[in-house]
Amino acid sequence: MFLIAPSCDVLKRAVIANGLSSISSIRAKENIIIDFSVVSTEAFWSVYKNGMKYIEDIFPVLPALNPKMLKSFLSPGTADLVLGLKNKKLKELDHESVLYLINALSQGYESVFVILPDDISGNLLFLVKNSTAVLFPFLSDSISSKNAVSIYETILSASNCQLNSIPLKLDLGYEFHSDKILSNYELFKNPISAAFSPYVQEQILSPKYSYRDKTNSIVKALSAVLEKPCAKAAEISPENYFQKEDVYVQLRDKIYSELVEKMKEFSDEADPEKLKRHARSKIEEILKRLDLKLAQNTAERLYKDLCDDVAGLGILEDFLKDPQITEIMVNGPDMIYIEKAGKLTLSNASFSDEKRLKTVIDRIVSQIGRHIDESSPIVDARLKDGSRVNAVIRPISLVGPVLTIRKFLKSKLSPSQLISSSSISYEMTEFLKAAVLLKRNIIISGGTGTGKTTLLNAVSSFIPENERLVTIEDSAELQLQQKHVVRLESRPKSTEGSGEITIRRLVVNALRMRPDRIIVGECRAGEALDMLQAMTTGHEGSMSTVHANSAKDAVSRFVTMVLMSGADLPERSIIAQIASAVNVIAQLTRYGDGTRKISSISVLNLTGDDKIYEVIPVFEFKTQSVENGVQKGVFKASGYIPDFIKKASERGIEVDTKIFNV
Repeated sequence: MFLIAPSCDVLKRAVIANGLSSISSIRAKENIIIDFSVVSTEAFWSVYKNGMKYIEDIFPVLPALNPKMLKSFLSPGTADLVLGLKNKKLKELDHESVLYLINALSQGYESVFVILPDDISGNLLFLVKNSTAVLFPFLSDSISSKNAVSIYETILSASNCQLNSIPLKLDLGYEFHSDKILSNYELFKNPISAAFSPYVQEQILSPKYSYRDKTNSIVKALSAVLEKPCAKAAEISPENYFQKEDVYVQLRDKIYSELVEKMKEFSDEADPEKLKRHARSKIEEILKRLDLKLAQNTAERLYKDLCDDVAGLGILEDFLKDPQITEIMVNGPDMIYIEKAGKLTLSNASFSDEKRLKTVIDRIVSQIGRHIDESSPIVDARLKDGSRVNAVIRPISLVGPVLTIRKFLKSKLSPSQLISSSSISYEMTEFLKAAVLLKRNIIISGGTGTGKTTLLNAVSSFIPENERLVTIEDSAELQLQQKHVVRLESRPKSTEGSGEITIRRLVVNALRMRPDRIIVGECRAGEALDMLQAMTTGHEGSMSTVHANSAKDAVSRFVTMVLMSGADLPERSIIAQIASAVNVIAQLTRYGDGTRKISSISVLNLTGDDKIYEVIPVFEFKTQSVENGVQKGVFKASGYIPDFIKKASERGIEVDTKIFNV
């Protein structure tokens, strides 16, 4: 890299660069000029005779171009090409990108002539330290000589390194004390000199001027400059360039487009791990062809990200692998929230565009034989690990594709773990255990994300091993540890509008499967009536969950769901059936600090009066205060002992009544 310092005006620097390039070309040496002096609207492009391209237009494609490709891209068959600034100054450009560009050009061209800008404060260092020579052109008058000395001192001081400096005196035919000014500097005592009167300058600027006259003073001077020995340039590591986030993203996206095409031959492969191995092989092929030098960590990151993109869930893969993240919410390509420790946080991750996010959604739903498009823009699905997925796309969603993933806990939480996390008390677990063993029907109530399924899994662990269980769910999430379990899952309509299997139909069918207990993941509609009937017709000890904010709200919710079944029953009869069927309601609440707790455990009793039923709390979480954002409180027993506990001994089950002490 041969630098031309700003020790004379812009036009003369352009003339000198053009001259050096022309003489180099005459000697059959390929070269290129990079003009950082001015932006295009101010540049003297008439000086350059063989074309010009803009640096800013190259930057977007630079990450995917090796030196050979870059040279072909810039000047196929064209000599003396000039790269200039389009609308930005050198100090506004990314220095790593500029260095990478010059490094790539230095490998493709024998000489790279760089015209420096007038403003050399701070922005010059990264170029000077990687240069092979610095040319200081100056006029023979005292003002220009002083300027040359000043620029030289500035560059020498700022670079703090040994410079291979070459002075070039453009002789105007008069001195004006310039020799006296330069005499204190060894470098400037015997400069290369050339006649450079206004006539010479006008002659050089003529389109017919060719720099072939070896007797011409300016030709001889520039030839002497080229013959000066050049220092070895500092080694530029291109690896740092690709570690820049914006450059890495550009490279990744360019390789992704090619990789997608190459992966079409593996469209029938369903195993994600095999797909990732195929993808890595194809990525290696692409990188080998591009001949790009990447740091090991950058290459591995590229392999991982691209393999996740074409064979996994892209940028969501890391969130899925993080055991502390319980929920992932994608609100369009640019906004991804995660739930960690019960609190929502906006992540730094984003999809490059809606198309990439839609591809991830399609991959999820296709794995379970479902589809999503404009005619069917909402879908519920699950991942292979059991995580629950909901997706909504345009035109229903106005922000683009929306994806919500509730992660499946690979190891279910035991009652003791719930106690240690302060979600429940020991006394509460003992009561729930007794209720399960006494075959009481239990409803777990709570809002979205309060941990209803987690608690249902924990409570189900108390069910004896010798019982036959039938579980019914929309998306299989329950993790029952018993051996004798039949798992049923509902199915939505096919694309033709047929084949739907509802939760209600599965509940009715379960009654014919000789279950000891029926466990419905969640009651949402008319299946509530069938569930209640099952609870009161020999399937005691059944369980389900329901969305409600309190135990009383849970009863009201059941009334609404029974009415949704189409049953023509008076509300009093429905309430009586609920009070007869449901024995225990465990209410879950999510507090402001993100913690989830059982806020109450109540029993439902028939009263015989106009109220028909009463909800009696047995245990409650009493909130006290919020300290440093953490909800403080205690679990307390109300002192009420349900009748079925009092009669537990009649069924051979002993319950320690001390747990009910206030």
